Amino acid sequence: MKINKEFGQPIEVVWCDACEISGWKSVNDALQIPDEVVCKTRGYFLDKTKEYLSIAHTIGLDKSNDVCGIIHIPIKWVKKIK
Repeated sequence: MKINKEFGQPIEVVWCDACEISGWKSVNDALQIPDEVVCKTRGYFLDKTKEYLSIAHTIGLDKSNDVCGIIHIPIKWVKKIK
């Protein structure tokens, strides 16, 4: 997936998340697949590898500063990028 972003540029990602169902369930109930869990994340582009897209919700002025609120989204889960 081609991403035309540089460090620190704003990014919005629509992606499918995994979901967890807790508590005791019958096997039949446990095998019921829920609807897609679609998320939208806005933040600042950090980096992209072959497998992950990295975003932070808060960054310093340049790469020499720290970042906060980091999420690494598997590329295979990404549906759309703005």
